[in-house]
Amino acid sequence: MKFFQEAIAVVGGVIGWLVGGWSVLLTVLLILNALDFFSGMAANWGDISSKKGYQGIVKKGMMWVWIVVANLIYIVLEFQNLNFGVVIPNAVATMFIINEVISLGENSIKLGIDIPEPIQKGLALFNTKKGEGK
Repeated sequence: MKFFQEAIAVVGGVIGWLVGGWSVLLTVLLILNALDFFSGMAANWGDISSKKGYQGIVKKGMMWVWIVVANLIYIVLEFQNLNFGVVIPNAVATMFIINEVISLGENSIKLGIDIPEPIQKGLALFNTKKGEGK
């Protein structure tokens, strides 16, 4: 049992160092990751496949890879005595939080939840691809 506790402590310490310490932004992102995953499953209930589920999990994992990359950039900048680097991990986490909120909105619409018109228009802006609508 003691080995298990020590292993958990080591893994937690390594993860904490990689992401730059646990913050409110990371807590919010983790919760939104879970909510988006489950709302995506609900919104696509008739079309659920293991391939889509696997792709969703990989996409969530890549978000966390970018959180680690942003923290490593921060560490390098701090080592160079450039103290503005903390903006980078926070900006990356905030960007992914916004991405998850948009996805939750899209899943809500698929589930038939009445989303206010201004929010639907905002979601549509994020979904327009470059070159469309010109």
